Amino acid sequence: MTLQPTTKSLVEVKEYLDELLHVAGLDESGNGLVVGGRPMVSKVGLAVNCSFQAIESAIQRGCDLLITHHAAWPHVDQQLSAQKYDRLRQAGLNYYAAHECLDLAREFGTADALARAVRVAVQGTFDLAGEALAVHGLTTGHFLEFVVRVGNQLGVEPRKWKNSDSFGHVGIIPGWGGRTDWMAQAQALGCDTFLTGETNMFGLLFAREAGLNLVVAGHYATETPGVMALSARIARDLKLEVTFIPEEMVEAQAP
Repeated sequence: MTLQPTTKSLVEVKEYLDELLHVAGLDESGNGLVVGGRPMVSKVGLAVNCSFQAIESAIQRGCDLLITHHAAWPHVDQQLSAQKYDRLRQAGLNYYAAHECLDLAREFGTADALARAVRVAVQGTFDLAGEALAVHGLTTGHFLEFVVRVGNQLGVEPRKWKNSDSFGHVGIIPGWGGRTDWMAQAQALGCDTFLTGETNMFGLLFAREAGLNLVVAGHYATETPGVMALSARIARDLKLEVTFIPEEMVEAQAP
């Protein structure tokens, strides 16, 4: 017997997501329902970015709701932000952003999901700008084995810098996390290795001079596990049809 997909009202789905992700008090442009569309939801599409590709794929797949980690912020997408939101409205597609709220979430959030994917047992969190956006924990093997593991689990070829003979305590900040003050915090907690998505010249130099192993695996790749984990949570709790919308990314290289 083929089971018919469950249908929920947008109000019910929004209330569930707002409570699950604790969006109250967070920036509304990147956390919560940004564009309202059709009143009923039976299929949900999730993606990392609110890109035209993600929007069109959600429409083609028959989604009623699109959830992305990165919103189409005017200060990032410039004139494309309004165009993207207009396209969502034109299609009657509900759009929910889960940026800071997904970074802060435990278990299925971006940092915890990345740690689980690369087999780092989380020992605790540490604050970035006053919020627990990062985790640190222990793992086994040696540094080069870890790099291979990260690459295999995320489907990328990470850049790596072995700056210490010690290995086993890893600080993890997905996305644009390779900032020198955040690396210093991880090292102060005893981390000998730092995993993130992006960094710049100053991050590379700090890691080398401070003796901190560094693995840079791409902004998109390091945040995908969190979006996938949220997908699984929604499918489990709401019994809705859920589809992940992948995007081929060209990751920026550090200067």
